[in-house]
Amino acid sequence: MFMPRSLKLKRAPESHQQNPKRSKPTPEDTVSTSPSDICPPDETVNTETEEEPDQTETEEPDEEEEPVKSFKKNQRWPEPGEPVCVMCGRYGEYICDKTDNDVCSLECKASHLAKMCLGFGEKVFSKDPQAGVKTSKASNTDTESYSYKEDSFISELTEEQIKRVQTELAIVTAGSEVCRPIIEFEHCNFPTALRLNLKKAGYEAPTPIQMQMVPVGLTGRDVIATADTGSGKTVAFLLPVVMHALQSQTASPSSPTCLILTPTRELAIQIETQTKELVMGLPNMRTALLVGGMPLPPQLHRLKQKIKIVIATPGRLIEILKQKAVRLDDVRAIVVDEADTMLKMGFQQQVLEILEHVPEDHQTLLTSATIPTGTEQLAARLTRDPVSITIGRKNQPCANVRQIVLWVEEPSKKKKLFEILNDRKLYQPPVVVFVDCKLGADLLCEAVQKVMGLNAVAIHSDKTQWERNKIVKGLLEGQFEVVISTGILGRGLDLVNVKLVVNFDMPANMDEYVHQIGRAGRLGHRGTAITFMNNNNKRLFLDIVNRVKPTGSILPPQLLNSPHLFEQQRRAKQRSNHGDEDDVIGTKSNLIDIIRKHDKRAARK
Repeated sequence: MFMPRSLKLKRAPESHQQNPKRSKPTPEDTVSTSPSDICPPDETVNTETEEEPDQTETEEPDEEEEPVKSFKKNQRWPEPGEPVCVMCGRYGEYICDKTDNDVCSLECKASHLAKMCLGFGEKVFSKDPQAGVKTSKASNTDTESYSYKEDSFISELTEEQIKRVQTELAIVTAGSEVCRPIIEFEHCNFPTALRLNLKKAGYEAPTPIQMQMVPVGLTGRDVIATADTGSGKTVAFLLPVVMHALQSQTASPSSPTCLILTPTRELAIQIETQTKELVMGLPNMRTALLVGGMPLPPQLHRLKQKIKIVIATPGRLIEILKQKAVRLDDVRAIVVDEADTMLKMGFQQQVLEILEHVPEDHQTLLTSATIPTGTEQLAARLTRDPVSITIGRKNQPCANVRQIVLWVEEPSKKKKLFEILNDRKLYQPPVVVFVDCKLGADLLCEAVQKVMGLNAVAIHSDKTQWERNKIVKGLLEGQFEVVISTGILGRGLDLVNVKLVVNFDMPANMDEYVHQIGRAGRLGHRGTAITFMNNNNKRLFLDIVNRVKPTGSILPPQLLNSPHLFEQQRRAKQRSNHGDEDDVIGTKSNLIDIIRKHDKRAARK
């Protein structure tokens, strides 16, 4: 019934009962509370020593398991960083076995199940015990025997029709024997509970990346996927991951079946939330969130509950691996989200270290909105016979975002931002403003509050994880009018209510630019991104022109007439005249050839 986080308390010294009574739930509670359900196997209380008559009074008192709290009024309020009950907000001491969510008492569990399991409430609260057994067996049989087979409707389509669909939706694939895209989720023949969860979460029809990536992932192929920000990449890799976890027979403690790696804590939290939405009501499906900035003991305790899917940031996962609190021997599928960041210097070594603990015969799914050439080559080496999927133009900004580039000198940036926040046509709260440093975020936030009188908040890595979670939640709920952020909010987060993004400081590279302006165009919604530029960003002039000009946006004359732009255009033309041989990425296999070519050129001179 419950997987308690910590239920043992010291018994008072004056107590000498040999058979301590357990408090039982009232008949109003809809869930069984037998002792075997309450306490995991590794935390059962040994009562044999209590029955021995020759116990001395000097021995330490035995430990007794605290009874599960029946009512929420008996539960305390959480401390910062502790789990929170999904129903009442009190300390989430227990984990509901049906939904994998945190609850504080039997009362809140019953309320939670009644609220979340309406589609199959009759099965959850069935009075006939055999009905539950039959349903469980049928569900297990349905998932364990699952293997993706192309739907008859898809098979009957001609090659010309398939190519027309891919052309219309800008789906480009590369690889051997790539399976056809699906048109609807029903073509995957998912279990009933998963289909209900998809509809409840609002996924009526698949997006282009989901149409192609889901069937490829279900067949077990490695994937390198590139698609616009907000295009639905998370669900595209989650559906294959969930099905792999369902089929897995291994459910031993501290040994997950699937692993999802992300660069930021906020993105990991969001992915875990979406995962829980999809696995609700599925048998033996539990997730674990392993991220820094949050207390480690609850995460270690969570790993003891036969976890199937782990969502983690690399640093915290390596820390737990060194403690040998988790094993990756049974991992069948690994996802690297935001692969361009994860495979760069900094994260790259951590990812490779984690992969050393994973069996060789695993499936690898790499996704991002941008994957540069150098990163793509490394990604190809981490995969086996991968299928490359690209939606739209590769490494280009989201088409749903209107881009405005303004030439603003450093001393005038604040004044220009205040003008935008006063413009009734442009200002649509909440607004996300990106800056390049933590101190700048705090100072700009203070200025917006004082000058504009707006409800503004700053978010950066110096904030505690509890504060950052609260700010993200407040942003999604519309509590803040302006959020000043470093790159923390720049990747992966579905900020669906954000219609305006301002790049107060131009990002360090164009990949970050694409990700940051993508916060304004999530899930098909249209948005606006305003970017401040000046000569401090001169090394990106050519990239900005090449990426923004084709969209029809008007660029400032200071940028178009800049001598730095002319010089970059001249150099680019020279490189193109020399051919691609100068642009070859050095690897172990071709390093000698590159050196020889340069030696021959030197000899000719």
